[in-house]
Amino acid sequence: MGSHIADRLASEKSKVYVLDNLSTGRADNISSRTVEFVHGDIRNSELVDSLVKKSDIIFHLAEFIPETRNYGPGHVIKYSVENPLLDFDVSCNGSLVVLDKCRKYEKQIVFTSSAAVYGGTLPGSINEDSPTLPSSPYGASKLCAETYMMLYSRLYKLPVTVLRFCNLYGPRQRKYLVYDILLKLMKDPKKLEILGTGLEERDFIYVDDAVNAVLLAAENPKSNGEIFNVGTGVSTSTRRIVELILKIQCMQPELLFTQASWKGDIKKLGANVDKIGHLGFSSKFSLEDGLRATIDWFNTTHHSDRHFD
Repeated sequence: MGSHIADRLASEKSKVYVLDNLSTGRADNISSRTVEFVHGDIRNSELVDSLVKKSDIIFHLAEFIPETRNYGPGHVIKYSVENPLLDFDVSCNGSLVVLDKCRKYEKQIVFTSSAAVYGGTLPGSINEDSPTLPSSPYGASKLCAETYMMLYSRLYKLPVTVLRFCNLYGPRQRKYLVYDILLKLMKDPKKLEILGTGLEERDFIYVDDAVNAVLLAAENPKSNGEIFNVGTGVSTSTRRIVELILKIQCMQPELLFTQASWKGDIKKLGANVDKIGHLGFSSKFSLEDGLRATIDWFNTTHHSDRHFD
């Protein structure tokens, strides 16, 4: 999502600085000449200081998440369970570095958190006042960072907005469910193995809609000091995602659901998005349209490996 935000801001003639250690991001995602890429880490206090000082607003999206090709199929949840100290260091310590530099220079910050802070045990549609019961180190570290964000907002009167995103997908995302499915199909179009039962449910939001939410929150003063869920308001099962991808691809592989997933995985998550809707946000992309755009990007990106018909 970071590169898409940078592209959008650049198209509006803004000067943009991108700080990324390339643990999962790619410098070639940035094409605009008005975007200055800085290779570095948010835990580098001096570097963060220099960039925050000359910026008007900070979009904090950093997290240590490996790509599928380097790590294998999976999710940030799985990775955080296996690497809880690293997850804490990046998400909590790193976030506090960024936040405190914003305090030092009195700069606005928009922080992208996750619906993972709720865990996976709450029934029904979850709103921003629902209990936060993380089921993974990732969810816990995001909640930790959120706590500091809201503290700085109250204590220092800093303009802070927290966005709890549901499951993002779209072009340039080389990890997570949609990408993992496409990669598996490219390798073996006759057989597709999916973790879990297929009944797991998530709210999938396309990246362009996600960018709209971020920029809307940044521009609307009513978002200061607030936490918002960001999604479509509609949950979709893993099986339905698979069915749509296969329909678009005109493929009929043998399907196998493993019935089990990784520790900390959330089985069902549906978020109420009425609050950000009051700011004027609504998702524009249908799930099928978003998947088609993602598949088009995947096919183009992986043409040297193998084309889908």
